[in-house]
Amino acid sequence: MNGQIMTTPAPSSTLPTQKYVEYRAEVEAKLAGKLSHGERRRLEHEHELLKRAQFITLNGVVHHYQDVGPRDGEPLVLVHGWDCSAFWWHHIIDPLAAAGYRVINYDLKGHGFSDNDPEHGYTVAGFSEDLRALGDALKLEPHHVASFSLGAFISLHYGATVPDRVRSLTFFNFSLMGYNPVASAVLPFTLDTIFNRVLRPITRTGFWPLPFVYARLVLAQNTPTIGDIKLGTLSLRYCEPAAIRISTHELARREVLDAVPEQMRQVKQPTLLVAGAGDPVMRPKDGRKLMALAQHGTYMEVPKCGHLILFELPEQVVQILRLFLRGVRG
Repeated sequence: MNGQIMTTPAPSSTLPTQKYVEYRAEVEAKLAGKLSHGERRRLEHEHELLKRAQFITLNGVVHHYQDVGPRDGEPLVLVHGWDCSAFWWHHIIDPLAAAGYRVINYDLKGHGFSDNDPEHGYTVAGFSEDLRALGDALKLEPHHVASFSLGAFISLHYGATVPDRVRSLTFFNFSLMGYNPVASAVLPFTLDTIFNRVLRPITRTGFWPLPFVYARLVLAQNTPTIGDIKLGTLSLRYCEPAAIRISTHELARREVLDAVPEQMRQVKQPTLLVAGAGDPVMRPKDGRKLMALAQHGTYMEVPKCGHLILFELPEQVVQILRLFLRGVRG
């Protein structure tokens, strides 16, 4: 690859979403003005990410994605988490592409720069079907899938439903979550209030310190960079509130939670679960229990790490993926 990261052309021309057009124009306008050295570097990096954007229609909804690395490399699909975006993987893409993988990174519908779903199909099965459609559209051979948080529910469903398409599964910040009727009644309302009624309106004004404080005090064991926090608040800005509300109710349903252990038992491919030792959302002990059900599973616990491993310890994420995928390849 001679030091260059290649982008694979889109299979067909789909117009960008309005969210993408709006934000790219905003970044380019800022870059045309006066900025501090640090802010200019941050926005130049975002601009490079934006220039990689491609768009494709999956099940009637336009999705934003990136396709980076050698066309003939082993495909690795990245699935982001709840109220996040494809940009949460921005530290991971280029190192894995440079290692020879074809890295496909996309926004779930209703998230990031993907369009909202007018049918509000923001369920695990619905997201999994979109992942299947993405593989069909890009004509992917059996591929690796790495996922984070909510993305892990999606990729596990995908791996159990269409096992012939999957070479391996890697889960970051994932665990068993037992059904609790009280929590299932209270949690969706609580998260809807925090994210849709407090953090999202504040973030849309451009005020990022409050989400930063929330992330550092509640979710993380390490302090993410300001640039990462701003990318994180970008996902808050563009995620459809209904996507968060519906997916939260989905993850509180007994049927969805009870399906996780059975799906893990079905998966025959090499499987890795990476837990943060201080994760307050997906508890490590329950991640260990989940991997005990896997036919070919490996459990890894990262010390001094919370729920935001992609921003807290991105270098370790790259190393872990390289070693695991090399073992699958070998």
